[in-house]
Amino acid sequence: MTRPESPSTMTNPTAISATPTLISDRQLRLVEAGEQIELNPGEISFSARLWAQLSLPYRDPGDLPRWSRQNGSITVTVTPGPAGYPFGVVARYLLIWMSTEAVRTQDRHLNPGQSLNAFLRALGMNTSGASARRVADQLHRLATCSITVEDTRVTEQTRRVSGANIHVASRYELVFPRAAEAQATTASIVLSEDYFADVIAAPVPVYTAALKALSGSPLRMDLYVWLAYRMATLRGPVTITWAQLAGQFGGEYAQLRQFKAKLIKHLDAVRVVYPRARVAVTDAGLRLHPSATHVARKRKKALRRSA
Repeated sequence: MTRPESPSTMTNPTAISATPTLISDRQLRLVEAGEQIELNPGEISFSARLWAQLSLPYRDPGDLPRWSRQNGSITVTVTPGPAGYPFGVVARYLLIWMSTEAVRTQDRHLNPGQSLNAFLRALGMNTSGASARRVADQLHRLATCSITVEDTRVTEQTRRVSGANIHVASRYELVFPRAAEAQATTASIVLSEDYFADVIAAPVPVYTAALKALSGSPLRMDLYVWLAYRMATLRGPVTITWAQLAGQFGGEYAQLRQFKAKLIKHLDAVRVVYPRARVAVTDAGLRLHPSATHVARKRKKALRRSA
């Protein structure tokens, strides 16, 4: 039997359209992107393992003499060069492009140009005017900063500290756009031997389409790359406490509960594009369970063989 319409629906034809929206346009686009990635994931990019474990600043730290983040026993400290700190979404795009090109070409010498422009366009970023200047600025910041990575292990008998001082680039030449409509015309970057070796040894594969879907938030990007890395190496369930997560991702929040709320919100977005990641939100922290890698291992091996 057909259910009769309610009086409000019959007498008010706008009643249905007045119903509160359950999902925003951005959320809908994210869901559609997640579905498309499942059906046709497209191009693979790579992150350096270092940036899957630790992160760069989300915003410009300004005049701070140094900036640091911690992941368990590992601490990364960034010291700015003359151009300042690398930060935000664009710096992360550039690091992923560098790693992807290094894996693809097996060469330290990178030439930002058509390959970089094509990569940025694939992420939905235009490459003219103000965008070109942002890219050139962040390239300069990345090329001139110093990075110290330390691993500190404390026992009853000893305190052992091991580490490395890393530069992303050993040489660089950049041409900055001056006019609003101009683009950088020539540029070259030579990755340092240590950084290149780290990238080539264990690159973390991610889907370019997933990065695009999560663009606009460096925290979302960091969470996605981190989960891609952890699920490729996880051998059993593990809980990452909120304090540990805050040390790695959330140093800019005054209170832990503020960070927790923000991380959960961004994690929900990451799980839309990586639904097979088995992550449980608990009072103690995030409970990670071994999951299928986002990029199938056979795809990663095939790409590296063809490089």
